[in-house]
Amino acid sequence: MGVDMVEFLQDKNILVIGGTGFLGKVFTEKILRVQCGVRHIFTLIRAADLQSAKTRLEREVFSSELFRPLSERYRGEYGRFIEQKLVPVVGDVTRDYLGIEEETREELFKKIDIIVNIAATTSFYERYDVAMNVNTMGAANVVRFGKKCPNLQILCHVSTAYVNVGRIGIIEEEALRSGERLSKSGGTTPSVGEVESECQLITKLLQEIRSSSDLNSTHDRTERDRMKEFAEQRAKNFGWPNVYVFTKAMGEIMVDHLRGDIPTAIVRPTIIESTFSDPFPGWIEGQRMIDPLFIRYGKGQISKFPAADNLIVDVVPVDMVANGMISCLGKHASTPGLYIYHLASSVQNPLLYFTGVKAAYDYFKLHPFQKKNSTKLVKIKKPQALHSMEIFRRHMRLHYKIPLQMLHLADFLVCGLTRKQYNLLLRRYKFVMKLADLYEPFIFFKGSFDNSNTRRLWAELSEEEQEQFKFDVECINWTKYFCDVHIPGLLKYTDS
Repeated sequence: MGVDMVEFLQDKNILVIGGTGFLGKVFTEKILRVQCGVRHIFTLIRAADLQSAKTRLEREVFSSELFRPLSERYRGEYGRFIEQKLVPVVGDVTRDYLGIEEETREELFKKIDIIVNIAATTSFYERYDVAMNVNTMGAANVVRFGKKCPNLQILCHVSTAYVNVGRIGIIEEEALRSGERLSKSGGTTPSVGEVESECQLITKLLQEIRSSSDLNSTHDRTERDRMKEFAEQRAKNFGWPNVYVFTKAMGEIMVDHLRGDIPTAIVRPTIIESTFSDPFPGWIEGQRMIDPLFIRYGKGQISKFPAADNLIVDVVPVDMVANGMISCLGKHASTPGLYIYHLASSVQNPLLYFTGVKAAYDYFKLHPFQKKNSTKLVKIKKPQALHSMEIFRRHMRLHYKIPLQMLHLADFLVCGLTRKQYNLLLRRYKFVMKLADLYEPFIFFKGSFDNSNTRRLWAELSEEEQEQFKFDVECINWTKYFCDVHIPGLLKYTDS
């Protein structure tokens, strides 16, 4: 039986938090394209005033290349259509009532039918106060705001499948439980009380830093560095690899704790990459998790990858994530409960990591980079797999460390003639070693994400809806996706 998503979206007022981000743009564009009868999409934007919010919305959202098909459809009426449907709201997810001024929020309380929270800071090296305020307490603020909306039919919170980092085997679509240990080596999920204690620790540390620091030019840097160090310390104290997945897990705990009888869907994507087909293939914004390695491989800077023969990396195209989100809105509207969806590929259509690497080899053999300040083309080597992260680190140390030491010695002998070479090589070395630390919990992740709920949702769509809201990852040919869609899109739409 179909979900009738297009009909469901008719006349709806939707509040989107995080609408200026990568996934937020795709979600918003899709709704505007399939249902011109949506009443309003209110988009929360951090800005000094309404005019600044409008300017940011135009610059970052509907002027994007992603919206080109929509602008071509409406031609001269595009601006008016967007102005009627896409409404900026000045606010801040980290503040009470989402930082929305009283008159506006009272109006929104009456109007809102759907809330979608996509806001997140995704840096693995974020300040603890920033990550906590956005990923954890920001999620709590969204739910509290939703409880003020009497007509709210559903709240969709976008998390990440890697709140399960540390688990092994098949990972079910289940809610996190406070105090749960994910595995013998994995992290412990904090309780609501522990989340509140972490907030108090942050406040205390910030007070100590600010009271002991002179307000000079180095103050901000000192505070930033100490809060980043504190983030790493607290995440590892609970057994988590980084502050991102730690604070996202706490965000889920707070959503579940506060939701009451609000119908709530938690959507957990894995590694989100470029569009599969909708509104056109290959659109992406910024380099995502696995992309820097591909780009550096194409530029001839690396040829060895941390990848066991059977290593699976879980990737899902961004348009499939947006389509899955939209579909679960109609499915669970006005039905109290908590519904978990993994938008993932590792069980249904597993991607071997080296399949992606080989696709990159095939692509760059046919379409090589041109060397900087030269007409010569970069010749890439066949990729080689290094079967553990420790082997990868050892190789990188040998590949870079000895040349760095030789260049450092030569620098003293030739009075700085090799300083530029030394600095370039040092930057590359630091970059790949940082990537090694960043990727290890995800590339060598020993779990696979069950997506039974997602597949059932897909099966309930009509054939017409399946064509319109495609999120069946089984249809993806990974080699073709990387060679014909993702890597060309990455080079076209990002600064590579």
